[in-house]
Amino acid sequence: MRIALKRVMIEPSGFRQIRAECDGDPDKIRSRIMDIIAKRGKLHNPVTGTGGVLYGIVDRIGGAYENRGNLSVGDPVICNSSLASIPLWADRIGGIDMAFGFVSMKGSAILFSRAPVVKKPPDIPANLLMVLSNESGTLYNLSKAAVGKKDFLVIGDQMIMNLIFGRTIRKAAGRAAHIVCLLDRTEKPCDEGTRLKQLMGETFDEIHETEIHKPTVCIADLNLDARFDLAVNCANIPGGETINVVATRNGGVVIFANIINNYGEALYMTEAISRDLDVRVADGYLEKYAEYDLKFAAEIAPAFEDVILEGKAFEEYSAPRHAKRSGGQRGGRAGGVTDDMVFESEAMEAVVQDLLRVAKYDCNVLITGETGTGKEKAAAILFRNSARNMRPWIRVNCAAISPHLLESEFFGYEQGAFTGASGKGKRGFFEMADQGTIFLDEIGELPLDLQAKLLRVIQDGEFFKVGGTVPVRTNVRILSATNRDPEALLSGGSFRPDLYYRLNVFPVRIPGLAERRQEIPALIAHFMRMYNDKFGLGKTISQEAVHALRESHWPGNIRELENMVQRLLISSAGEIIGLEDVMNALCLRGGPSGRDGDGDLILPPEMVFEKGTSMDLNRAVAAFEDRLIEEAARRYGSSRKAAAALGISQSQFMRKKRRGRTSNESISDSV
Repeated sequence: MRIALKRVMIEPSGFRQIRAECDGDPDKIRSRIMDIIAKRGKLHNPVTGTGGVLYGIVDRIGGAYENRGNLSVGDPVICNSSLASIPLWADRIGGIDMAFGFVSMKGSAILFSRAPVVKKPPDIPANLLMVLSNESGTLYNLSKAAVGKKDFLVIGDQMIMNLIFGRTIRKAAGRAAHIVCLLDRTEKPCDEGTRLKQLMGETFDEIHETEIHKPTVCIADLNLDARFDLAVNCANIPGGETINVVATRNGGVVIFANIINNYGEALYMTEAISRDLDVRVADGYLEKYAEYDLKFAAEIAPAFEDVILEGKAFEEYSAPRHAKRSGGQRGGRAGGVTDDMVFESEAMEAVVQDLLRVAKYDCNVLITGETGTGKEKAAAILFRNSARNMRPWIRVNCAAISPHLLESEFFGYEQGAFTGASGKGKRGFFEMADQGTIFLDEIGELPLDLQAKLLRVIQDGEFFKVGGTVPVRTNVRILSATNRDPEALLSGGSFRPDLYYRLNVFPVRIPGLAERRQEIPALIAHFMRMYNDKFGLGKTISQEAVHALRESHWPGNIRELENMVQRLLISSAGEIIGLEDVMNALCLRGGPSGRDGDGDLILPPEMVFEKGTSMDLNRAVAAFEDRLIEEAARRYGSSRKAAAALGISQSQFMRKKRRGRTSNESISDSV
């Protein structure tokens, strides 16, 4: 059965990872989701291994489809199967709800006969039903496990999810049950309006806002040890599993909403503390859970009418169809997530293997290399393959911040710390990155006084805000990068040796493009796909043009090559970018002096402006044309192939070639 997609809900841990990776930028999130679907043929997040659920309209029912639900074309349906297992294609992505991971999507999905599908009742909001479907097996199991028990604990990082699990327990266990809610105070992605808080108060007997990633503090402060008959974990935060296990009495039940919530660690922990617990996770397909979802949704829908964002319109976003990827990327061979890194050379494959190897070790890494080589891409690979990939990912360009603002940006400030300071104070980068990863680009630009404060953060794991007197604890992994020679920085006295050795636990050098020219064709293909999509174009590039770009000098490395591909797509008149387009663009990149970054002449002498001189335009144009003819003749050997590459007839090519030879001889004679 084919479904015309209207909306998907990406599984919370997977959506949070994508949101963190893309810095919360909606356009980047759209691009990342399209990229995942194009490469995998389904919405399967390669970092978290998760999918989500879909909502759409029945578009076509195949003759072999076992239509057990008596569905018809045009029916609105929700599929409980994970998007990680459903063949799917997206034509475009519209609005994104940052709180719940709802994504408006135009495209198609293919469902097989045994896939659990429910027809959406007209009186139940689709978004509410999707939320319940995403947790359906867990909610059904919880409703059965809660019967006859008295003391319950629900741990989560989204108020709406805690509320749904709490109401499931209340419905099954009755008013006599005592239900405690632990809500992580560091995660506030959803709207906490008055109605939502009112529902929380009606559902739970105790509500505690705490820091779940600090389980021992949480257990001690709230006296949670061995209090509960049943504890539920719907938090995607390390530490929650510790609270669940320690807080549940011997013989009690611990239920995990999904395996990603450190279910495995909980099993080991029960053995370590010698406590007999029934630790459960969602069991997959259960015969009656769809029926339970619909009944439960109908019961709670009136209460949630003003909470689930069903009425919020999704804006349309006319993104072009995403082209399929092919070639130029060897992420599959490297044994990790390298989706956005293009590499074809042995030098870069060795670098990527080093990145994947060190990513799982929680140490600081210093990345060096010329400007434009891809140091930030390398840092992203480290983050996405690390154990912290579900936590904050903060990127800072040290050179882009005014020196007198650096300390307040890095460490934040207290209210009234200085004239013009916000009355509420401010969190700095290191406080925002707590439990996550911070990437300090252009680390060599930091002044010495801030280097000393950064050293304290690394050594002691704490800092003082500007105007503050109480130290702030932080636990971050530091990735740093510089395009300058670290040894030169040290010998010149502009960088502290003690800080350098703390940052440089594992060094990674990204080679320049001159050391990996064989990657240039793959990079060109990658950028052609990217910017054809972005600009809504369908242009191609000739092999001769690719060869000319491969042989060119790229002082700006990959960034300069990327800019060149954009320029060629925009400036070329035809649908095929040819050698002449490339030669024109290469000449233009030299600027007014006609010289490249190393001072090498890239224009004919007749076309170079020198101060205090003039230039004859006709002579310059003729000289440039002669140079193109000469280069084409050298590259292709035959006049027919050279003429075809330049887009002119063979007779025109021969006339221009003879004219050029005569002109050069005249110049030689006159000299």
